[in-house]
This record gives sequence, structure tokens and C-alpha cells, in this order.
Amino acid sequence: MKKILSHLEPKTVFEQFEQICQIPHGSYNTKALADYCEGVALNNNCPCLRDGAGNLIITIPASPGHEAAEAIILQGHLDMVCEKSSQSTHDFKNDPLSLQVNGDFISANQTTLGADDGIGIAMCLALMADHSIVHPKLYCVFTTEEEVGMDGAYALDLSSLSDVHQMINLDSEDEGQVTVGCAGGARVACTFPLHRVKAKGLQATITVSGLAGGHSGDMINKFGFNANILMGKILAAISKEIDISISHLSGGTKDNAIPQTAQAELLIGPDERESLDLLVNKLQNTYKNIAAPMDQNLSFTIQYGKTKQVEVLGPDSEELVIFALGIAPNGVQAMNRSGKDVVDTSLNLGIVQMERSALVIIFNVRSTNNDSRDFLCEQLTAFSDFLGGSSKTTGQYPAWPKRNNSQLVRTLNTVYRKLFDHDLNIVTIHGGLECSLFAAALPDLDIVSIGPDNLDIHTPNEHMSISSVNRTWQFLLEILKTLA
Repeated sequence: MKKILSHLEPKTVFEQFEQICQIPHGSYNTKALADYCEGVALNNNCPCLRDGAGNLIITIPASPGHEAAEAIILQGHLDMVCEKSSQSTHDFKNDPLSLQVNGDFISANQTTLGADDGIGIAMCLALMADHSIVHPKLYCVFTTEEEVGMDGAYALDLSSLSDVHQMINLDSEDEGQVTVGCAGGARVACTFPLHRVKAKGLQATITVSGLAGGHSGDMINKFGFNANILMGKILAAISKEIDISISHLSGGTKDNAIPQTAQAELLIGPDERESLDLLVNKLQNTYKNIAAPMDQNLSFTIQYGKTKQVEVLGPDSEELVIFALGIAPNGVQAMNRSGKDVVDTSLNLGIVQMERSALVIIFNVRSTNNDSRDFLCEQLTAFSDFLGGSSKTTGQYPAWPKRNNSQLVRTLNTVYRKLFDHDLNIVTIHGGLECSLFAAALPDLDIVSIGPDNLDIHTPNEHMSISSVNRTWQFLLEILKTLA
């Protein structure tokens, strides 16, 4: 294996990160990475506990002479979001990531990089391997399935850590800020029954692509286009002008990623081809005119197939699908009453799946208020029920409220000011972090979250700053030395 990152500093961190990138580790496929982490731990005489959910709790003994210092939890997650460009042939279940370095940034070729949270795991592994680092006793907690509902954190037995009072989560993406609170969330799947009939016509596949997408917590207030919502608007507009029949519909692959692409397979009359071309081109120009700068690369394309007979949605089902996508709630629902530019409640229509006899629409719901989260889930249930469908809410996790008078925040700020001559930016975020579950289970736990600059996460454009990793690593080492 050619080493792409071997010349970068901090050397041990990037060595571990590159090794992590060689091991496929999408959600529900983290066993091989857990095996690797356990091997690093055992090779460095660090006891490792592994539970039935695949979570790891690795103990790094305190540096000699610092055994009396209070232990600290360092926490990250093993799984990554697997997104790729429409041109990529990457197989996330079997292929290593293809890393590339461009100036100060590391990325992967046409795929997500998985620095969320591979870089956090890499820092913990580097701590295990470098015995010269001064630190108190550390519990490195690596969880599974964070990106798909925090299943690992829900299953984790924290009773063995109940006497620990401080935790540093390594799953943030902005250097120079410390996260002290986050939104809670849930996943709501709405399912609508469909009826099909046979019809004959010219096959036409419409594709929406070129959208910026992004993490549905970080980017929801940028008001970029959602490919699924956009496809609903396109179909509604076309159906007013042309007699279409829908045979298939799909969009998005992750509920917590704003979808970049969507596709609709239609039948039209052979003599309607020119009209469809003109209409779709007009719609593309219209939406480019109203798109935010981030979505100026949007593209509506049509591919034509053969004239043939296929199964399509019956008239009532087609009307249901177009109506459901047209009125489905999406985006920011409420801003925080603090007056700052902070989102309070939102949802993302992340996935549209059409099976032969059902349409499934999957939403990611977020709110800093647990009641507001639940009200929005209830709204989606009512939306589904009204249209004759059903809904299922899963993966609920609570908000992580900001802790007043945090000693750990004060310590981090003192260290940061000493290193960089200015204060940390203290924030709460609209994204979800496993900190919320740790805080709920261990109310006395003082928790913060830090990390290096990692941009465009949950998209194929994800890229991480090399120099920021170096500074964040130095910051972490100084924190541990101070707390030892």
C-alpha cells in the first residue's frame, strides 16, 4: 500500500488515520475497524472491552507519576457516512478510500473522507501508541452506528464509567471552537401504499444533480436545494403540461445528508419528447435563477429509452406521490429565540424510496427542545395518516443542554489562550452528537466537543485541513498534560 500521508505531521496521527481509511467502515460495517482498534490497544498493553453492539472501551493507563489524577473519557465513533459522486464506482463495503492531498487539505477521490469521525479515532490510537505523552488515565470510548441513529451509544453500558467526571468528544468539525450543547433528533419513515397498472409509452428518466447537499444539521440554514423536494416540484410542473406516468422514483441515501441527486423514471407519449425537453430546460433555468450560489451547478437531465409497456403508478397513486412530495415539510421550522443565527428546529427529507407497492419517505428531525422534536414527529405522523399512509419513528435521542459553570470549558479556554493567544468560541450546534446520550446517562459528566476543520462533511467534497489537525492535536496534548 502506497503511503499518501506518511510525510504529514503529526506523524502518528496521520499514520493511524491513513490506516483507518484503508478499512471499509460505513455504518453497520465497522467490525473490521473495531478489530484493528482492539489490536492497537492490546499491542500497547491497553485493556479493551467490547460489547454486543461492537462498541469499544479502551483503557490507557495514566502516565507514570500521574496515577492520582482524575480519569477522562475521550470519545468518538467508528462509522462514517458513505456518499459518492454519480461518476464514482467506489464500493464502500470492500474498497479502501482513495486519499489525495491538495495543499493544506486531505480528501478522498469522489467520496466522503470519513474524517467524521476517523480523525477522532486516529488521535486516540496515536495516544495509545506514543508512551511519551503525559496524560491522566484515559477511557477511549468508540461507538458504532452514530451516523444512523446512535445505536451504539444507546446500547453502551456506562456503569463502569460512572465515577468519571470529564469527557472530551472528538467529533466536531471546527477548529477554535468548543461545542457545549447540541440538538436532539429522530428519524421518521412515512410509508404510502401504491397501486400499479400497465401502460405503454416512451421511457424518459429525469435526473436532478449538481446540488451542494451537506450535513442536515450544519447546512440546513444555508437554504440550499433538497433534490427530493426539487424533484417533487418538477413532477408537479410537468404533470400540468404533459400526460406522464411514473414507474420509479428515488433520491438521497442518508436521512442526515441533504440529498444531492434524485431520479424519476417516466413514460410519456412518443410525440411529447420535444415538449418535455423544452419544459425541463425551462424549469432548470427557473431554478438556477432562484438557487443560492452553492447550488449554481444544478442540472436537470433527461435520458430516453425505448417505447415499451411497463408497470406504472395508477392515477390515484401518481397523484398521491406528487402531492406528498409537493407538501412535505422540509428545512428550518423555527429559529432559536436567543436572537442569534441559530436553528432551533428543522427536518430534512433525506430519502425517497419507491418499491413496487409502496413509497417510503424518510425524514431526519432535529430540535434543541425535546418537546419540539416530538411535536414535529407527530406532525409527520399526521401528514402520513392524512394521506392514507403509516409512519414509524426511530432513533430518538435527546438534546444535550449547555452546562452552566463548566470547569472543563474554563480549563480548555485557559489552555487555548496560552497556545494561540485568544479565546475559544463556545457554541451549541444544531447537529447531533453522542454527548447527549452520555449527558443523559451520566448527569454529573462535564462534557465538551472539539475537532479540527473538516469541511463539506457527509458529501463527496469532504476535505480536512492538515494544519488544523496539527494544531488540534497540540491543543489536545496540552489539555491532557494540564489535567494530569
